[in-house]
Amino acid sequence: MAERRLLASCIKSRGAFDTIEQFLDRSDFTEQGQLLLQQLHKFYERDPKADVADPELILSAICRELPNPKHHVVFKDMLASLAGMEVSPENAAADYVAVKREKVGNKLASALAAGRPPDVVGPLVEKYQELLESELNPKQKETQVLVGASVMDLVAARNRDGGLIRLFPNSLNERLDGGLLRGHHVVIFARPEVGKTTFVVNSNRGFLRQQLKVLYCGNEDPIEDVVLRHVSCLADMTKHEVIDDPEGADRLARENGYDNLVLASMTPGSPKEIEALVVEHKPDVLVVDQLRNLMVGEENFTRQLERAAQAVRAIGKKHNCLVLSVTQAGDSASGKSILDMGDVDSSNTGIPAQADVMIGIGMSRDDELQGRRVLSLPKNKAGGNHDSFPVRVDLTKSRVLSS
Repeated sequence: MAERRLLASCIKSRGAFDTIEQFLDRSDFTEQGQLLLQQLHKFYERDPKADVADPELILSAICRELPNPKHHVVFKDMLASLAGMEVSPENAAADYVAVKREKVGNKLASALAAGRPPDVVGPLVEKYQELLESELNPKQKETQVLVGASVMDLVAARNRDGGLIRLFPNSLNERLDGGLLRGHHVVIFARPEVGKTTFVVNSNRGFLRQQLKVLYCGNEDPIEDVVLRHVSCLADMTKHEVIDDPEGADRLARENGYDNLVLASMTPGSPKEIEALVVEHKPDVLVVDQLRNLMVGEENFTRQLERAAQAVRAIGKKHNCLVLSVTQAGDSASGKSILDMGDVDSSNTGIPAQADVMIGIGMSRDDELQGRRVLSLPKNKAGGNHDSFPVRVDLTKSRVLSS
């Protein structure tokens, strides 16, 4: 009965679905319930304005996925029954969160009593706090509604706070229709050692030269190495040249915006820690390097990546900053120049769903020998261009240049 009440609530209320999905554990549901939840996720994602789900469209989607007519009958009866149930969606969702909080609280108490290490206790504390805050602030999500909005105001809003933010190299920015807006979320993905950090450092150089404030939250490389790479890029000097002339490198870096760069080392960090830094420093651009290491209180790795992407995207929208997130590409991307969504490691659906623009960085053996990388745009809401194109890299200065 508990599952049926939750599923009926998700059909009748998008708000209830969003609350339940935030803390969803698929093992709480039968296979039929899991399939229905998947279709509800797709339904609400396709239509951001939908407040309730259409049972007939959900059934149609399930029937296309399951060819057996017997399954069609089962889900037809199931959806008819759920649609006719008398439920209070908001209370059902709140009850689900309360039960989850109690279970996590019990696990946390047991872990503390047993003296478990921080890597076990930490995620439980994070999860418990998220559940507690959700109960204390059930209406924490902000909804923006526009009816007959003025075109002049919309254009003015687009150009407010400096308008479009350019991304570099220029060959990339041209394919983004001139740049991106605050609130957009860019996901950068590539195999290890291909050039994710080089791309990010070069992007930050471009942001800083536009007199924008950049907050870089890194949980991969030692912060000193990241600082040195930014100075090298801003000063257009190799690492050894910076070491030989630190005073000159410092002067050149500051001339190019170094004072507007905030670098935070996280071990590994959480969305709440990142948001606290955003509130403190008020950046125009937030960089998260990398998503896969963030603590989000989720045991399933695929779900962890999706929740991390959801969280940083929400931070960008809430605090009106452009967000660049970095994640890994899977084995399928090894030795490839052109990457697509399927090459994202462990989350080739969840992460892409949370991105406005995806930039894949590919490298074949020949690309490596030629000092070249290939940028692909498998998702591009900004310009609609899904092109792949070569760029030149100077790894000694963390520079990425148009070919």
